[in-house]
Amino acid sequence: MSNIKRKIVAIVTALTFSLSVAGPAWGATVEELQAQINALLAQLSTLQAQLAALTGAPAGVPAACAGITFTVNLTVGSSGNDVKCLQAYLNVTPQTGYFGPLTKAAVISFQEQYAAEVLTPLGLTAGTGFVGAKTRAKLNALLVAAPPVTPPVTGKEGTLAVTAAPTPIDADTIYVGQEKVAVAGLYVKALGSDVKLSRIDINFTTRPWLNISTITIADGTTDVISYDVTQANTIEVTVGSAYTIRITGLNITVPDGTTKTLNIKVNPKLVVGDTSELITYQIPTNGLRGTDGAGIDQYAPSTALTARTFTIATASGALALSTNAGNPVERAVIGSASAITENVELLRLDVKATINDVIISKVTTAAITDTDGAGALQTLKLYDGDTLLAATSTVTGQAHVFSPLNLRVSKDTTKTLSIKADIPIVTAAKLNASTSVSVAATGITSADAGTFASITASGATAAGNKIHLYTTAPSLALVSTSIATTREGRADASNTISAIGKIKFNVTALGGDVYVGTTTGTGITAAAATAASTSITSDYTSNATVDSTTYWLVRQAETKWFEVTSLLTNTTTLAYFTYVKISQIKWGTTTSAVYTWDWSTIPLEYRTSAVYLQGTN
Repeated sequence: MSNIKRKIVAIVTALTFSLSVAGPAWGATVEELQAQINALLAQLSTLQAQLAALTGAPAGVPAACAGITFTVNLTVGSSGNDVKCLQAYLNVTPQTGYFGPLTKAAVISFQEQYAAEVLTPLGLTAGTGFVGAKTRAKLNALLVAAPPVTPPVTGKEGTLAVTAAPTPIDADTIYVGQEKVAVAGLYVKALGSDVKLSRIDINFTTRPWLNISTITIADGTTDVISYDVTQANTIEVTVGSAYTIRITGLNITVPDGTTKTLNIKVNPKLVVGDTSELITYQIPTNGLRGTDGAGIDQYAPSTALTARTFTIATASGALALSTNAGNPVERAVIGSASAITENVELLRLDVKATINDVIISKVTTAAITDTDGAGALQTLKLYDGDTLLAATSTVTGQAHVFSPLNLRVSKDTTKTLSIKADIPIVTAAKLNASTSVSVAATGITSADAGTFASITASGATAAGNKIHLYTTAPSLALVSTSIATTREGRADASNTISAIGKIKFNVTALGGDVYVGTTTGTGITAAAATAASTSITSDYTSNATVDSTTYWLVRQAETKWFEVTSLLTNTTTLAYFTYVKISQIKWGTTTSAVYTWDWSTIPLEYRTSAVYLQGTN
């Protein structure tokens, strides 16, 4: 028998030498080396079988298992020859005869390998590390039958490292009603070879099934697997204080030399009567398991990550109302004398949800007023993008309700809504009729998406600008603005500085010919920002045709430019900033039908930038 042992030692030495010497250095190709290794392994298997026969153990069975039959349960803390045989059979190193953490991990792997025979009959889905009747029966059967010789390993062996990611933050608060909320992030790195992740353990200090309905593991932003958290699916390590959720079947490959981010998401819940719950969780030692290129299980982290917490609360969501930056400006709307004009946008508003998702069930406008008193609007419509949510007929002097709605606004997102109107046939009585619509925060009825508690929206009123109804009207488009200081006409001793500002814009006639006045008071009027302290004179030019000496004529569908040039002079002893702006335009569909655009809500671009004017001596 000693001769057989010496041969085994010699073969192991030869194998070690073969695996440590590169092909070119030994004068052999990789294929030749592999063939030699396979031959040595076969010879080793034969000698092991001879040794087993001499010691009374079946072929392929470790010598430590000679004469061993598993008859008693084994668990952490057990010791003796049974444990030494178990360690030898499961390739646990060193084989001390003491059942410790390494032996437990090997038993778990064995149980999951033969789950159909060992775990499933007991209603288990994951190994426990406890060697009971089913596990002992399978071990005894294999010791008699002898497992096949393990084929030679040709892949690369790797390692696995796991650290905590900084986001999501520790001690965050999440809310009932949210779904797949990220509570933990892990950096997982593979070195030496690709590592395919198959399992993750998450420890909790309280019963997780009371506060979590589902755990989802995501590879970056891609959800990979969701796990229902139930009492049956939870390992109770210590009653009342230690519980483990074991999620298998991850099937996530971490390429060699790269780091992946795994995100752990939960669907939170609370026990009836609770308003909040602090959850403490931890990734334990060897909490992640993967398989490297050599088929060897790799575990990480080597020590448990620092325990972290999150709080589950029932605080209701919040909703804020504001006017959207793209809210339509005051403008002329070209209607029809023979047909309804549809979908004229009156108001664009934003609603933002925080804390939790929010459900909007009703939107109510403020009372609508029309300058003609006869109804400038026919139908109001509420849109979410291009989706019509609700519509209502309009009545002058009344508020209008869009209901019922079931509009969900996700947490930390902003949804933009718009109110549009159908314009009735524009009669002579409705020409120059104006109207607008607004929605106050109190006009929004909403509730928390999880608890359904009512929410009072915050924020200022979202107010639409006026529209003016015409069948013919000008459309304006800014071309340019400029302003510069000048000392032209000033005495050398004077420190007064004037400024010349210019505003150029295009006018397009829509629906018919348009007449624009050519002189101050009957045409375009410019003003200074500080008119009480400024002398201003203006000239007006255009490439439009002059008609009747007091009007420029812009034919239907034509576009003509207009330019206002203004001289501003400071008439006080104080210095100040000022600019030029358009204050009104008088126009008509004939030289006798004159309408005035009061530019109190003119877009800011129809003015120059500001300049600094010195005061007089």
